[in-house]
Amino acid sequence: MVCVGPHYKLRPSTTVGLTLTSMLFLAGCPAAEEEETGGAGDTGGGLSGTVGTPATSADDGPSTPGDGTHGGTAGTTGSTPTPPGDGDGFDDGPVVFDVDGFPDYKNPGMPGPGSCRASEIYGAAGGFPEFSDPAYTNFLDRTVAIVTHRTQSPTTHVMTILDISGDAPPPEVNYLAPRYWQNQWTEATLGRIFGLTLDSYGNIFVAATTVYGANPQPDKIRRIDGVTGAVTDFATLPNNGPALGNLNYDCVSESIYVSNHEDGRIYQLDVNGDVVSTYHHATGDVTIGPANDPGEPDGQFAPLGERVWAVQSHAGRLYYSVWWEHSQAINPTMDNEIWSVGYTDESGVPDPTTAQKEFDVPTNNGTTSVPVSDLSFAHDGWMLIAQRTMNSDMSTGAHQSTTYDYDYVAGSWVWQGTNYVVGELLPYSAAGGVDHDFDPDGYVWMTGDALDFYTPDVVYGLQGTPYGGGGISTSTLIDLDAEIVSQDKTVYGDVELPIPGDATPVPPPG
Repeated sequence: MVCVGPHYKLRPSTTVGLTLTSMLFLAGCPAAEEEETGGAGDTGGGLSGTVGTPATSADDGPSTPGDGTHGGTAGTTGSTPTPPGDGDGFDDGPVVFDVDGFPDYKNPGMPGPGSCRASEIYGAAGGFPEFSDPAYTNFLDRTVAIVTHRTQSPTTHVMTILDISGDAPPPEVNYLAPRYWQNQWTEATLGRIFGLTLDSYGNIFVAATTVYGANPQPDKIRRIDGVTGAVTDFATLPNNGPALGNLNYDCVSESIYVSNHEDGRIYQLDVNGDVVSTYHHATGDVTIGPANDPGEPDGQFAPLGERVWAVQSHAGRLYYSVWWEHSQAINPTMDNEIWSVGYTDESGVPDPTTAQKEFDVPTNNGTTSVPVSDLSFAHDGWMLIAQRTMNSDMSTGAHQSTTYDYDYVAGSWVWQGTNYVVGELLPYSAAGGVDHDFDPDGYVWMTGDALDFYTPDVVYGLQGTPYGGGGISTSTLIDLDAEIVSQDKTVYGDVELPIPGDATPVPPPG
């Protein structure tokens, strides 16, 4: 493990009508831009076989601050909330499911259903990792952000944990946040990864990606133990090349949803990595167990319009993004979209009869709609979506993507405009990850490129912007590799902020 940087504080088709409750609950399932030079490029190199390479030293640049955050309100369409006091022990507000008879089997007496804590009931990030590594001690009582990324010489790790707790430093300049990783978190063990989620117990799950280029292990989801940090294979899905989109843990059904870019399905996995169900957006086909589609896997991407990327469970529905176009495949009649589908019951199996389009994703700067790679719901219920600039199926770019927020008004999600300006001289520099810190006066955190572009530093990594929105003049900027001289273009991926157990729950739709 390596922990680098001074410890500054920062505030931050089968019949669907089957009931699988017994399965999950009773069975005991536990391209550099013209303005830029020296970037990392749009595709990655080969797998790294080097383990344990130390990080760059903390004196690569002065620890100059930056600030950050966003906000929202509302929820989603879901089943009728159950009033508090229904006997489930959860009295912090209404819950979506009738959870009588389904206590938390791992924590008797705790609020159910499944493994849910109050802060997770509508889909917030999972439990806090509590690594036993002594070097992680100073991170245990902090607010942290977990970021996936490509390797960056001389380091070889592909996931970093940042301490973003405490009072915010001055905005607009690089803040050298304390960083943590383990030497085993390399491409050799985790593979090339983008999607990221945590379960209720602080275990981390990452999904194979081709966002940085071809991936020699496109079918893997890996698990990082929340105590030891050890990496194990969690699931292998049918995939011969296109790899996976994003993934999300749902505490109600205690399952993980992951989008598959090859067959266009969303897979529901139990805590053992076994397939519970699959859902095909384009056809509405639902299978109980593996899909076994004829001819799959064939190594080809699902057609645009059938390709799902972001997934996020919230208020009894699974929200997901549909990828219709990118910069080299502009569709004159269709924009990228956000959809949702309800569940049959607490088992979490999607019910295709409830699927509905929530909205079209706006075009950026009058050009094209950019695919959405991540979804999150803020502490007040607003939906946050983050885009990733894609030039083709597996070629990534920069400076055409942003983060949008939506308020739930009278049964519809209403776009709130471009409240979050990611990047400095090159706006629309979002890299595709977004989450929030669950503080009412907190921040929205977004991965991005060219956050500070030679004025005076070169900052690529993480931007935190206040809930009210804004740009770098009000935001915290964190260069993830602590090197503020050269560019790390297209390097960064997803971000998640594990939520403390006493955080205020995201509300249901209002």
